[in-house]
Amino acid sequence: MCNTLTYCDLGKAAKDVFNKGYRFSMVKIDLRTKSCSGVEFSTSGHAYTDTGNASGNLETKYKVCNSGLTFTQKWNTDNTLGTKISLENKLGLSTRRLMRRLKHQ
Repeated sequence: MCNTLTYCDLGKAAKDVFNKGYRFSMVKIDLRTKSCSGVEFSTSGHAYTDTGNASGNLETKYKVCNSGLTFTQKWNTDNTLGTKISLENKLGLSTRRLMRRLKHQ
């Protein structure tokens, strides 16, 4: 079933370009992409035109699906590098599989 838009929603995307976080003395950019190998990149930055100050950051995320590992690195213009390694809960999944096998025997 298709939802119909109301009249006020028709120009919402265009209004958000100028109304959502927009300042006259600031330039802001946010970019996100994903490579063919599965690495996710996201970067953001902003610059103040009146003072000339600028800052930004870069984040990369790589997931190893079969082992449940996720590597996340963040780097910003203050030259701070952060690395986070997380492991998906594989114990719960293995326990569920074991219970299913026991139930079918």
